[in-house]
Amino acid sequence: MGGAIGGGLLAFLGSLAFSALKNRGAGGAPASEAELAREAPLGLREPQTPAEEEELQNTAQLAIRAMIDAAKADGAIDGGEMSRIMGKLKDLGTDDAARDFVMNELQKPLDIDGLVRSVHSPEAAVQVYSASLLAIEVDTPAEKEYLQKLAQGLGLDAETVSKVHQALGVSPA
Repeated sequence: MGGAIGGGLLAFLGSLAFSALKNRGAGGAPASEAELAREAPLGLREPQTPAEEEELQNTAQLAIRAMIDAAKADGAIDGGEMSRIMGKLKDLGTDDAARDFVMNELQKPLDIDGLVRSVHSPEAAVQVYSASLLAIEVDTPAEKEYLQKLAQGLGLDAETVSKVHQALGVSPA
């Protein structure tokens, strides 16, 4: 499914995660291209093994689940949120399998704990949080609470969360 989403979302989320984690306590300068080439997480580089391909696909699914769960945070997915999610997926060249996955996930109840349990690395944690933030306009108390619970569940410190908000141009929750 990683290919179904296209590399755009994962590359963007991977770059954001790499920069946010790499530069904690530093001046916040983005990672250089040389650093990315040496230390890049999947999404910024091609998978080298079947295990890395599977990890990339799992990360893609997590990003989509995060976007959908964020949209569900206030009790309903409104038209703007649905358009934002589907628009981003369309821009990234999704195929029918990806859209079917999204439609299936939309039918499930919000499960922040399940989402958090599915995240197995600090990079994926930042990617999941970032994907959630991309999916919504944080304009309700429920959405703010969702983001706070998600950050806490993912073990993201305030500095990392702040860097993600800053990179995405979104005021902190």
